[in-house]
Amino acid sequence: MTEKIRSTSQFDAQVILVLSESEARALMAITEYGTKEFIKTFYECMGKSILEPHEAGIHSLFNTIKTELPQHLRKMDDVRGVWNGTKITMPKSLSK
Repeated sequence: MTEKIRSTSQFDAQVILVLSESEARALMAITEYGTKEFIKTFYECMGKSILEPHEAGIHSLFNTIKTELPQHLRKMDDVRGVWNGTKITMPKSLSK
């Protein structure tokens, strides 16, 4: 008898991280070095043993930070600008 139906299972976990604005901007600044340069410098200064097993995760993390975080930081800047009176009209980023 051939096995026509097979079952498998997957486990997917997510970690939700809440950052202050200061922490978010610091994290964004770290990614400005670029993933390749960051990893190269880390390996040269700190060694490979800790970070190397997580290199794919570092690439993914930097990509997520660089694509997702700027829009939120812009909103913070826009709110600050409206609050301080340096922006007279409501920015599009705040109307969403």
